[in-house]
Amino acid sequence: MKLLYTLLALLLTFAASAQQNPQYSQYIFNSMAINPAYTGSKKVLNFNAFHRSQWTSIEGAPTTSSLLVDGLVANDKLGLGLDITRDKIGALTNTAAYANVAVRVPLSEQSTLSLGVAPGFKQRSLNGLELGIIDDPSIPTGNETSFRPDVKLGLYFNTNRFYAGVSAADLLNFEDDLELSTQRHYFFTTGYVFDLGSSLKFKPSVLIKEDFKAPANVDLNAFLLIKDILWLGGSYRTSMNLFNENPATDARNRTALALIGQIQISKAFRLGYGYDVMLNDFKGVSTHEISVGYYLFGKKNVPMLTPQYF
Repeated sequence: MKLLYTLLALLLTFAASAQQNPQYSQYIFNSMAINPAYTGSKKVLNFNAFHRSQWTSIEGAPTTSSLLVDGLVANDKLGLGLDITRDKIGALTNTAAYANVAVRVPLSEQSTLSLGVAPGFKQRSLNGLELGIIDDPSIPTGNETSFRPDVKLGLYFNTNRFYAGVSAADLLNFEDDLELSTQRHYFFTTGYVFDLGSSLKFKPSVLIKEDFKAPANVDLNAFLLIKDILWLGGSYRTSMNLFNENPATDARNRTALALIGQIQISKAFRLGYGYDVMLNDFKGVSTHEISVGYYLFGKKNVPMLTPQYF
């Protein structure tokens, strides 16, 4: 059974590395992970860390950790950031690092348009020893590593209540030394915050992830914000053929539900948790995700003038 799970994880590894980027449920609290143009949007020095353990009952299942840091310089006209991610699936480890730069153009007192770019690199490491197979010449007996440059681009518009963004990742697309190809990915996201009362707000949003080779991933999100302190809500994640028809792929097999909460413990510190369950053949297999955030306000220690809805 252990070998079966390991081989299953390996197959998932190769399929995921060819088509998918690391999956997060709590990207809605820091969209810099999917759009470099978001860099600096919090208007403070912002530290954010994620850890995700996917399909926890399956050996070799994905685990992902990320550290993101961003802030503003040049009289708040330029956002700078750093995004580091480590993603491990079975015997394959992907490490990525990007330096984010976003030019922020105020369109009015309430709206900003940002253009972002994130040059970086990706490293893949395949450890054949973790597979437990020693008599197959096609399986490496040690650790094989490949390295390649990469770049992301993004556009982001926001007001105090509305936001929309488009971005593209894996733009330097080619086959690496491990003969694993990387597919370009495109993202569209938008959302709005409605007032439901003096201490209650409602935020629906959507994220579409498309590579034009497989069914698009679609996240439908809905959250309540209670007293500008506690976020409670969830995401329904599914797949559908938006720009292509691929009858060989059952889009329903990628459906999941995520329950998410985040609390602003203090002005500077926030903590989030997500619990995902699959709604397909993996039904009952759970995923756990935790996020920790910290705001550094600088020498003046001036609090944010408005709640950070995006």
